[in-house]
Amino acid sequence: MIPAACQLLGDPILAKCGPMALSRLLAYLEERSFAAGETLYRAGDPVDGLYLATVGEVRLETPEGVALPWTGGCLGTESVTESPIYLTTAIATQATQVLQIPRGPLMPILSDQPGIKNHLILDLLGRLTVLVDLLAWPESGQQIPGLPGQSADQPLAHQQAVAETGFFVRLTGWLGWLVTILLPLGVLWATHRAGMDRDAGLFLAIFCATVSLWVFSLVEDYLPALFAVMAILISGIVPAPVVLAGFTSDGFFMAMSILGLSTVIVVSGLGYRTMLLLLRYLPNTGFWHNLGLMLIGIFLTPLIPSANGRIALVAPLYVDLVNNLGFARERLAATQLAVSAFGGVSLLSAVFMSSKSVNFAVFALLPAQMQDQFQGVTWPLAAAVTAAVLLLCQALGSAWLFRGAEAPKPSRERVASQLILLGSLRPREWAALAGILILIVGMATPSLHGIQPPWLGLAVLYGLLLLGFLSKKELKEKTDWPFLLYLSGLTGLVGAFNHLGLNQQLTDALPGVGNLMRDQFGLFVLMLFVLMALVRLAVPTNGTIIIFATLFMPMAELHGVNPWVMGFVILVFGELWFFPYQCSYYLQLQEVNRAQRLYREPSLLWHNAFMGLARFTAIYAAIPYWQAWGLL
Repeated sequence: MIPAACQLLGDPILAKCGPMALSRLLAYLEERSFAAGETLYRAGDPVDGLYLATVGEVRLETPEGVALPWTGGCLGTESVTESPIYLTTAIATQATQVLQIPRGPLMPILSDQPGIKNHLILDLLGRLTVLVDLLAWPESGQQIPGLPGQSADQPLAHQQAVAETGFFVRLTGWLGWLVTILLPLGVLWATHRAGMDRDAGLFLAIFCATVSLWVFSLVEDYLPALFAVMAILISGIVPAPVVLAGFTSDGFFMAMSILGLSTVIVVSGLGYRTMLLLLRYLPNTGFWHNLGLMLIGIFLTPLIPSANGRIALVAPLYVDLVNNLGFARERLAATQLAVSAFGGVSLLSAVFMSSKSVNFAVFALLPAQMQDQFQGVTWPLAAAVTAAVLLLCQALGSAWLFRGAEAPKPSRERVASQLILLGSLRPREWAALAGILILIVGMATPSLHGIQPPWLGLAVLYGLLLLGFLSKKELKEKTDWPFLLYLSGLTGLVGAFNHLGLNQQLTDALPGVGNLMRDQFGLFVLMLFVLMALVRLAVPTNGTIIIFATLFMPMAELHGVNPWVMGFVILVFGELWFFPYQCSYYLQLQEVNRAQRLYREPSLLWHNAFMGLARFTAIYAAIPYWQAWGLL
């Protein structure tokens, strides 16, 4: 075990963390050295992390110059409080070596360790007798007298920046609400003038208001779906069983089961252990490190139904790899690893039904007989050619753009130490592994047992709950219930759309689009690619996918085009993005990079632009394959 791990275990407070928390903390430990008289941090400096002194001595001083004794343990424990600044100055009185844990990853890791946070805060209170007085100052942003390193202009500049940002946010909100109120009124007037059925016109008004709420992100995603259900029920334009069908659909139970299983995978540490094992035993070369990081993301893709969740798991490992392998910051090798990490968790999101929450929504839009057909392994098999082309383009683009990247330095000791800290497989990990195997084998063999995947998944979830591997609190707090409401509401919205015959009316109103879809599918794909790329400049990923899927999947069925093919193409193109603001899960990786400056962002964005074009190529390459399958 490396010395840093031993030091972590030797700390009287941090050693009480759980095995997975210790292993994750070890990934972020950075060794730093200070000469005698050198300052570790000053009072008033922004809090950047927690320090563990391994060799040497440190003196603490208050802003008033009062020296405080330091008797060992952690320094900079302001990192686990809400304080934005250090409250004392830490000065090395002799040559000192410390291990630093950055505040960014420290807070999420300790979020599930409330006892450890309390111990660190009590330790801080016990040693710093002036802490209570210092924490009693007014809210952050107001000048604290006597603290060095502050500028009198800083609060004013900060307030101006906040005010400007807030103005634009409010302006967008006002515009969004104005559109949400006026657009339905305009739709009601237009449909009445056109002689459309009252119920259909009222539904279109509700639909437009719902889409506007999504487009302008005025509320959480699930609230517009619930609004639509509520408005349709109150107006009575369709029977209640139609609009509430989403709460009893196969898609609802399948999504709930997968979300519950993914919670056990994350909480148990099985996903994290798998990542470490892959890195532990892969050859120590740049090619294999990038391949390993890709494989980790691909492995997590069908298991964690959120790209944001997968980024949260893989980003710490990426940081650890760059640090362990000794790669220069913002150079080719570190940037190539970032491309591999991001590509692994996001590239095949459309290939597996369980990889993103919106995939379940597209699945719910399929006719009942097609839902039976595309459960289990049929979905990824039908997407196999697209997946292969995307992976090939990812490899070629990465090899060309990052040719000449520096070789890694042979260092695996930290990963080995992390595995030691994790210890052997715990019961919850065995339970998660058993759940995965039962689900995979069961989905691949429905002809043998006759159990449909949604009920198989529900049985796995029930078993995890019954045996205590998934607690009531975890089911309540860590399962994405708002998404399930969103999914059910969306399913009811589409059911009402079809019940009123609007799908047929839309097809009749756009005969050219339907004919183009049926007779020249390749040209239709080009049109769809350009249109979705333009819409994605303003509309979030999920909103874009839902809008296009709602419009084109029913039309595809009426014109003899397989709705799954249409839904899959929309899912692939819905992931298009060229600017960081368009992709929420890239923003997570960007935040990690802003804190540590690991990769060169322009190079990653160029590679992403290339992969945007690769998505179009991958769909075209799959057309003959779908024709051979009889899907087109």
